Amino acid sequence: MNSGQEKMSWWKRLGNWWGSKPELEQQRLKSFIPLFLYAVAVIYGVIYLSILNTVNRGKGMDAVKTWYGGDRPEIVRALKAEKEGLASSFKNRIRKQVSGNR
Repeated sequence: MNSGQEKMSWWKRLGNWWGSKPELEQQRLKSFIPLFLYAVAVIYGVIYLSILNTVNRGKGMDAVKTWYGGDRPEIVRALKAEKEGLASSFKNRIRKQVSGNR
């Protein structure tokens, strides 16, 4: 490489590389852009949803919230009833609280 190319920015080198390609080759390379973006979106979606499912597993919540945010009303009611039932079971001496979650 000569010293003139070393001082060129990355974008200029990319522009020179792209300009040196014939029109048919440029069209062929451009056709890969939607495929690449679609693949990135699918992979991101799968990873994102798997993380959400892992985080929310066993909590009785939906991994993906409704479009306006928050859990569905029936899930909120069920969680509230479960929490109240657990709290009242300790008050009524049905269950005894112990350390170590046993």
